[in-house]
Amino acid sequence: MQWTEISVLCDGEAAEAVAELFNRFNSRPGEAQSGAVIEVGGFDAYGELSAPVVTVRTYLPADDTQGRSQIEQGLWFLGRLYPIPDPVIRTLAEEDWANAWKQHYQPTRVGQRLLIVPSWQADSLGPAALDEAGQPLLPVILDPGMAFGTGLHPSTRLCMRALERHLRPGEPVLDVGCGSGVLSITAARLGAGAILATDIDPIAVAATVENCQRNGVDALVSARAGSLPERAERPAGWPVIVANILADVIVQLLVEGMARLLAGDGRLIVSGIIEPRAGDVETALAQAGLETVERLVEGDWVALVAVTRET
Repeated sequence: MQWTEISVLCDGEAAEAVAELFNRFNSRPGEAQSGAVIEVGGFDAYGELSAPVVTVRTYLPADDTQGRSQIEQGLWFLGRLYPIPDPVIRTLAEEDWANAWKQHYQPTRVGQRLLIVPSWQADSLGPAALDEAGQPLLPVILDPGMAFGTGLHPSTRLCMRALERHLRPGEPVLDVGCGSGVLSITAARLGAGAILATDIDPIAVAATVENCQRNGVDALVSARAGSLPERAERPAGWPVIVANILADVIVQLLVEGMARLLAGDGRLIVSGIIEPRAGDVETALAQAGLETVERLVEGDWVALVAVTRET
């Protein structure tokens, strides 16, 4: 069997749009070749982005002419909105494809203590890798074949770093728009208490459940379809809420009362925000009675940490 590889080189904002296009026209649950493969620049020893270059790839059967046509048409229209070059398209034999898509995923350091590990490399980790203080790194094992968050996108990495800085051991966490479950797993690795993960896409919920089982944290994480829970479900509020979605969705969730779900000293971490939209989100946070206390930036992407404003 032969495969078609379609790849596009772009910046962070365009990469999100291209990945969404690939996921829309080439996603089949349980098939690793489907959806988008995102390769982000290079990283230094501390997990910082050293080159804001993003390559987005997808692989589909060579005889899937309809899928290829839809993707090429979609890229043409995206090219009217974003400065992206023409896609590079090549045909791969079965054995070449098997290695091609996996080579873009290697264990990747995020922040001080986190290590994203592709699922097929989990068994070969060997002795625990150590950070600069001699402490074991915390592995977050993911299957990149699930096109809902591989941990390599800058917005996800920003949320992981923010969780590392702001999550206190034992605190419950609400993960809104959980996708692959990468942030729920991260919170569990960092010592969170009970974690509620929600997503409006049932396939994403299934991906979260599977990845949490793979990481052995399924006892801590409850995943379900939906968006914001009722405040009555946790009257004291959530100490930590994380939402890595899109700016417009975050603003809408704030209108719907996401800020009211925070505990008195809670922290809200939001990302999936491109730089030009960060001001809109900060305004929405302020209108919801929150104060932005930290702004994390990577390339074109921004994460914000907010707390309840003192009166």
